[in-house]
Amino acid sequence: MYELRLRELRENKNVTQNEIAELLKITRSAYSQYETGRRQMNYETLCLLADYYSVSIDYLLGRYETNPILVNKKESYLIELYRLLDERGKVTVEATINFEYEQSSKDKKRLLYSV
Repeated sequence: MYELRLRELRENKNVTQNEIAELLKITRSAYSQYETGRRQMNYETLCLLADYYSVSIDYLLGRYETNPILVNKKESYLIELYRLLDERGKVTVEATINFEYEQSSKDKKRLLYSV
């Protein structure tokens, strides 16, 4: 099952088999065999790919239909704080995040056009 996920994740990230093979320090041909199911991945490879794509190993192996969102400790802490806020606080946080996202997007677009 994971062979379908590997290809889907790779294509969604717009990377080539060669780029993933370089990450894994294997040949493109060897990586291609993972995507076709002719070769099994070891634990280390599973971990590297799960980290690279920011997915769980269970998702990669097809044990989950949807990708559970992985969060680090800081993100988990912020989520817990958000859940403790009253409605006014949540509205304020959401407005702030939306504003900062828009500003960040504008900055990224400026960088693209200035090159």
